[in-house]
Amino acid sequence: MNLAGLNLASGNHSLWAVAYDKAGAVSNVVEQKFSLVPPPTSTYNSTSGYGLINAAAAVAKAIGQNTFADVTNLGGNDWGADLVKAPEVWAKGYTGKGIVVAVLDTGVDYNHTDLKGNIWTNSREIIGNGKDDDGNGFVDDVYGWNFHDKNNKTLDTHGHGTHVAGTIAGVRNNFGVTGIAYDAKIMSVKVLGNEGGSSLSVAGGIRYAVNNGANVINMSLGSNSPSSDILAALQYASSKGVIVVMAAGNDRLTLPGFPARYADKWGIAVGAVDRNNNMASFSNRAGSNPLAYVTAPGVSIYSTIPGNGYSFMSGTSMAAPHVAGVVALMLSANRSLSDSRVREIVTQSAFNGQNSAFVTNNALSTSTVNTKTSLAYSINQNTFSSTTPKIVNLKTDLNAVYSFKEGNMFANPINWLQSTSFYQKIQLESAANPQTILNLDKKHLLQ
Repeated sequence: MNLAGLNLASGNHSLWAVAYDKAGAVSNVVEQKFSLVPPPTSTYNSTSGYGLINAAAAVAKAIGQNTFADVTNLGGNDWGADLVKAPEVWAKGYTGKGIVVAVLDTGVDYNHTDLKGNIWTNSREIIGNGKDDDGNGFVDDVYGWNFHDKNNKTLDTHGHGTHVAGTIAGVRNNFGVTGIAYDAKIMSVKVLGNEGGSSLSVAGGIRYAVNNGANVINMSLGSNSPSSDILAALQYASSKGVIVVMAAGNDRLTLPGFPARYADKWGIAVGAVDRNNNMASFSNRAGSNPLAYVTAPGVSIYSTIPGNGYSFMSGTSMAAPHVAGVVALMLSANRSLSDSRVREIVTQSAFNGQNSAFVTNNALSTSTVNTKTSLAYSINQNTFSSTTPKIVNLKTDLNAVYSFKEGNMFANPINWLQSTSFYQKIQLESAANPQTILNLDKKHLLQ
């Protein structure tokens, strides 16, 4: 039984165990008082920033909850989705539907079988008529715009952008790769050629994405030089509620490259970790001055490449789309989130080697009423492995066990000295509103 759904606030609460005899009369009542302490705020360090992004906690926080319960991992090549806890979000029905993620990169193979169902198209344009039908300044930009070559040819001939796109929104179709936000739409904005690009192209791509309906922008690109044009474009995106996710860079530096370094005020910077959540040796670190820097899988990531292919790639370029996908999930759950609010939630819910769980303690008293037999148990001081404590085990034998449990935690015995004589109800009292969370019908005799 999941207690998270009861929306328990921080503070003191009571858990009641009620025993009945065979005639249905109450034979014993025990009240166990306990307290809930809110999780500590995620800490920042100069290596991994705020740490590994947590989709389950971030999306839950976006809708006013603590986190979502763990689910079975996908395994295999989808380990990156498992590590950021995307399947936990999918289980709640949030898949990125209705969200557009612009990929500013080398283009996207929008004909790829694992992508074509999730490709954004400009419905206001008539393809191939040589006119700017929607008056946005770009002719025939049905599949986005190419700022590198100044035309509407956005097909990827390099592979980098297509790989990024698959991590964000690869279709969930039981083959290939499943994107973090597998129902989101990918807008292809080509700002790089096979040998790189310019800051003016990137700045123009940001403004194009914002003006044409993107909710999230992924930029798996960077430079060691600042750009006033890109900075101004980032500020513009933020003013329009568009969240920009930027790769930290692969130069083994103690600071992110640009534009990721602008995450002190705008957007989110992303470093890379491996499947064991160890920092990738190539990844630029966060730096000592706090900025919105989190980590995500970026070592040997399996995703789409042009020509209906798949390949493994490594880099902060591969980490950033994991975070862009998580942001798309957040926005699909709550479209009202601002850039600053997304930055706040992502950093507060990330994990940086610190337990971010609720804590119970037994400093409060236990009272027994209507004592007829010995019925005693305790909630020892423990830290759960997540913010969703559950009652997962009630053994109906001489040592009936009731426990809060999440992951590899603990179980506390209730000693029913005459267990075959009792029925049991466990009730939670919160804010003076008792709620029955487990009620064994009287025909279910404890055996």
